[in-house]
Formats: sequence, C-alpha cells, structure tokens
Amino acid sequence: MTTSQAEGLCLPSYRMLPTLALSEPEDHVRELTDWVEHASAVNGAPGAQNSWDTAYKWLRLAQGLRTVTFDMSYDDGGMCSAGIDFDAVWTEMMEEWQQHQIRLGYLRAALEGFVRLLYPDTVEPGLAVETAEQQLHQHVGAWPVHAHAVADHLRTHAPDGTSGVDTSVAAAVTQAIALHEMAVRGSASVPEPDSDEDGKVFPTGHAEVCAVKEACTMLMLAMQLLLAAAVKEDRVADFDDKYLLDGMWIPDASGGSRWVDGEMPYGEYLAVLHLQPGEPPEL
Repeated sequence: MTTSQAEGLCLPSYRMLPTLALSEPEDHVRELTDWVEHASAVNGAPGAQNSWDTAYKWLRLAQGLRTVTFDMSYDDGGMCSAGIDFDAVWTEMMEEWQQHQIRLGYLRAALEGFVRLLYPDTVEPGLAVETAEQQLHQHVGAWPVHAHAVADHLRTHAPDGTSGVDTSVAAAVTQAIALHEMAVRGSASVPEPDSDEDGKVFPTGHAEVCAVKEACTMLMLAMQLLLAAAVKEDRVADFDDKYLLDGMWIPDASGGSRWVDGEMPYGEYLAVLHLQPGEPPEL
C-alpha cells in the first residue's frame, strides 16, 4: 500500500504568494521562449543571428518537454506487493526528477549560447551573469522579480547546507551548472522510496527534486538578466508590445502590485514574464 507523505516537501515561499507568485518552470520557459522569438541580437558579427537562433532552439526544446516516462518495475519472478509498491512510487519519483534534469540540460545549453553571443570574451556563464548584474545595478526595475529569492533558496540546497542570504545570481548560476554536471558525470545520488514501520511505501527525494527545479528557474532568470542588460545597451532589440489579453499582476513602484490587462513593452515584460498571472481584481 502506498501513501503520499507531505513531510519533507520543499515549497519555496515565492511560489505560494497570493500575487506575484513565480510560475512553474514549464510555464516560465514558455513565456521566455516567446520573448526571445520576438527579439533579435543587434550584432554585426558574422553568424550572430545563427547563434541567436541556436540558443532559441534550445529554449524551444526546454519548452517542448512535457513528460518523461519511466518504468522502474523489476520482475524477479516472485515480487511481493511491497516490491510492486516500491517500483510504482519510484517510477513516479524518477519521472518528476528526470523531467527537471532534462530541462536543466536544455536550459544550460540555451544560457551558454546567449553567453557566447552577448559576452564573447567571457568563458564562464557565471562571469557573464556577474557582469550583467553590475550593468543593471542602477536599473532595479529591469531585474527579474524574485531573482535573489530563488538564488537564496537554491543556496540552501548546496552541499554545505548553508542558508542563502543575498546570494548573487551569478553564484546561483554556477551552483545550478555544477548540479547539472554532477548528473552528467554520474556523481549525483539517485533518490529512491522509503517505507514506514507499517511497510507503507512513500516517496523521498523532495530536496533533490526541488534543487533541480529551482536550478532550472535560476538559469531562466539568468537569461532574463543577460537579455535585460543587453536591451539596455541596445545589443538586443525587442519588437512590438506584449498584449496581456487575460491580464496579470505586476509589481508597482510602491512595493505592492497592480493589475495590467493591456499592452506592455516587451523590454519591460522581460522582468515579469515568469510570474503567475493571478486572478483579476474584483470590480
């Protein structure tokens, strides 16, 4: 018999806000991909547009990822019901964990593509993001909402377990890439189910899933940061306006939020595209 224990679930506060909550990665990447589709690099270097298109296609792959199917069953010729329960729970765990792992690889490829295009003299994505942070130091409104909160939370999943406080986006990007490298090299531990004293099987690995999920979010926020800095310097052109047909809540100047249900410049939308729209205000 299986049970879905809630103990140990990792639920960052920025995903549970009544307004301005951060979207799930699959929704986030859809909006980011749409933004990139409506922009282009202003760069006369040979192959610049091709580099932009390549990074965009990696984002499309991340956007197109819907499900990952696993079957962790193992027929040893005489498996008991507890073993069947174990494999069923493990299958669900691996499908969720690996979906984020695969998406993380696609997003890393997209990020590194934008780094090569926008910061050709910088090898490490973390260094490019650090440069973008410095460039936007005086442009607080251009920063992706919750970027520092996600960086701080991801820091809590670091091997040393240190709580994050004012973690830079660059440092969090480096951590996210290191997390991906661990999986690529086979050094990441693979979580498996556990059971209680009554033999009920329950999923574990909540921290592992959360770490990879938030790493995906961190790489997308880093791309938004790079693109925002490039827009400010006229190295990326964003076209048209984003028409918010169904409306959404965005931050206002007073630290609260306001409802927008019309056109919004794509350059401004870059800082909020990852937020859940929320429910419209009551009239």
